[in-house]
Amino acid sequence: MSGDGVHVVKLGGSLLDLPDLLGRFEAWRWEEMGPRGVLVVGGGDAADVVRGFDKAFRLDQERAHWLAIRAMQLNTHCVAAVLPRSRLASSAMGCEIAWRAGDLAVIEPLAWMEREHTEGVTIPHCWSFTSDSIAAHLAVRLGSERLTLLKSTLPKGDCGPACAAGLGIVDEEFPAACEGVPSVVLVNLRSSPAGRCILR
Repeated sequence: MSGDGVHVVKLGGSLLDLPDLLGRFEAWRWEEMGPRGVLVVGGGDAADVVRGFDKAFRLDQERAHWLAIRAMQLNTHCVAAVLPRSRLASSAMGCEIAWRAGDLAVIEPLAWMEREHTEGVTIPHCWSFTSDSIAAHLAVRLGSERLTLLKSTLPKGDCGPACAAGLGIVDEEFPAACEGVPSVVLVNLRSSPAGRCILR
């Protein structure tokens, strides 16, 4: 699939409690995202429930990670239910269908990852490969030229992917996961106006 103009955007789970999230996201979306947008929704509090369960009962690491992806799936359906001009997509073709209709492609992470798993495409199933790295993985798979992570905080000053990982703003696997994506940017959607940090 050609990545011409594809822009993958990760909506951080930490933003889902913003009362005016839809207004903030829509304003940013129509100004910055472009017509071939792909949205990945983070796990947020739902993933933290899995983390707590894992801590208490010591789940198998791969099983815990799949449960965290299910947490992303739950948030994805919640966001898609209220986000105008959006369409769920579980494949590259699903993204194309959304774009042809003039909609934003909202990734169903569980269906996408399960399909890739059956095709032999693997990702690290561990807590250091969070929705940030999943978004980066999808950006690479889609040949995207741009990856934007919408966050609640930014590094102070200049920073690269490894620096952001060291600060805990992205996960440990993110620097490797985003290799090959030409443009990687962090945006603080919680601030007004939204601040940004260019990682690459």
